[in-house]
Amino acid sequence: MIQFERKTYPENATVFREGDIAYCAYLLKSGRVEISTIRDGRRVSLTTVHPNQLFGELALIDGEPRSASATTLDPCEVIVVKPEDFERHLNGLDEFMKYWVDYLTERVRDLSKRVQD
Repeated sequence: MIQFERKTYPENATVFREGDIAYCAYLLKSGRVEISTIRDGRRVSLTTVHPNQLFGELALIDGEPRSASATTLDPCEVIVVKPEDFERHLNGLDEFMKYWVDYLTERVRDLSKRVQD
């Protein structure tokens, strides 16, 4: 069984910044996290992440620099998911589940490109 790293952040802490190298995803266990970006020189809130939701998950599939920033709105606890841990879990899946994850990965990439364009 893989033991995932857990981290805690105080209120108003930066989890990652737009442009940072993406090396992991996060599963929010408590608190709230705001995802934001800079558009036309202004900070724009994209969404608020709540407990048991993922954020930064594109790091698991593309390794591109972060396209947005993540800032805690409350004290937060997160589970850190690294690409190698994700890959180990994928290797244990049956054929259908691997296909489904691959399919969803491509959908996320496609939707992400559309949002950025």
